[in-house]
Amino acid sequence: MFNGKPILNIIIGLFAAIGLVAVLSAVGMTAMHLSMMHGLHSCGQAMFGRSADQ
Repeated sequence: MFNGKPILNIIIGLFAAIGLVAVLSAVGMTAMHLSMMHGLHSCGQAMFGRSADQ
């Protein structure tokens, strides 16, 4: 990427790897949360104390 500065290539590659891991982790946690909680409705119940009938 930067031909004259190899340290910049290392730093940018490191940040890219960290960003990729962070995004994949967030997507995985969201998917697991939604599958365990059976959608977004139970989140509202837990946060606001409302039942599904109201």
